[in-house]
Amino acid sequence: MDLRIKRAELLDKLNTLQNQHGKGMTAEISKEFSRMLDDVDKISNEIRFNDYVKNAETRQGEQDENTNYSQPYYKNAAKKTLGDAFRMLATGERSKLDNNFLLELGEKHGLKELRTEYPSDNIVQTKITNVFFELVKDDRFLSRIPTEIVKDGYLKYPVVSRENYPTAEGKADADALTGSDTNFTSITLEPKNSYVLSRFHKDLIRDGGPRAYNAIWQSCRTAITKKLVENIIYGNGTTAGEFNGLDNVVGAQTYDNSSYPIADYDLITRGAKALNDRFVDHNQMIGLISTNTYQKFSNLRELDTEGMYLAPPAQIGMIPLIANAQVKTNYGTGTNLTKMYMMNPESSILALFGTFEMELNERYAEFDHAAALIAFRADFAFLDPKHLFVASNIPT
Repeated sequence: MDLRIKRAELLDKLNTLQNQHGKGMTAEISKEFSRMLDDVDKISNEIRFNDYVKNAETRQGEQDENTNYSQPYYKNAAKKTLGDAFRMLATGERSKLDNNFLLELGEKHGLKELRTEYPSDNIVQTKITNVFFELVKDDRFLSRIPTEIVKDGYLKYPVVSRENYPTAEGKADADALTGSDTNFTSITLEPKNSYVLSRFHKDLIRDGGPRAYNAIWQSCRTAITKKLVENIIYGNGTTAGEFNGLDNVVGAQTYDNSSYPIADYDLITRGAKALNDRFVDHNQMIGLISTNTYQKFSNLRELDTEGMYLAPPAQIGMIPLIANAQVKTNYGTGTNLTKMYMMNPESSILALFGTFEMELNERYAEFDHAAALIAFRADFAFLDPKHLFVASNIPT
């Protein structure tokens, strides 16, 4: 039967059920209604995939390794594949996991799965995991960080620094110059493993049906985003296998706020001037602060706690202040203190090595959960330390 006809018949049955029962569906009918909705989604996805394959030759470049994974089709197909995987784990439809599990589901929903180069019975490298990174980059902070996909074992990033000007030597035009103020260096980024465990109660998957797909996808995406942001901000400059985060950038411009309360926008203008002195324009800057600090700036008034809300000076009005709950509020001893990071994000680089890997397992089955371990290899570096301003000892 033609897929479009089959879909039309299912939609007709759904309309009939809806008209007959409305909100008064019994549990049995509601379950059948959800199953039919799921079937409609699967058929629609298959139709789109068939159309995609049929017209593939007319789309230049979409068959190579630079395929645009942010296409809505791939996102929807990946969500359904991931959601189906958890549903099968939750309902016990799959007695044993193997490296064909996501392969079968991916092909069912129109995704071509690729086995990972790292041998394992449970881990596969898929377009599901490639799509993850496109969604992670939607984060307001991460979207500002330049990203490079690395296929080799490491990334050597060249850096040219100019600190001083050479002293005039008074030589004749024909004489050779000996002075130089240009330093050619490089920063090496190497793959560092990060892991995220996403665990879901089986009731969510069983009761939510296809509507649980978005919840599962969003939860995994949020977990990866949080891990990346945590690594980028904090990291550890001395421990192998960890990012050299913003807190560990040697040579960054720093300012000790000495626990002064936030009474105006002096902290922002101070950071802007520090970056201006290093030839960073206001429209190139961002500020990263805790949600508590963001609230303090938002509540500033002209007369202490009264009067109109205090607007930032026009010259810093274009600098976005991004509130992120992962900026710590427990720096210091005895008193809750926080930091503010102002930077030119274009002076940093996030390297992603290979792709995300996913392992689905029933390790938590005794707790009535299904789980996925997501692993990814990445590294972060700040290329010009003077383009980072860190203010510390800010009271929360």
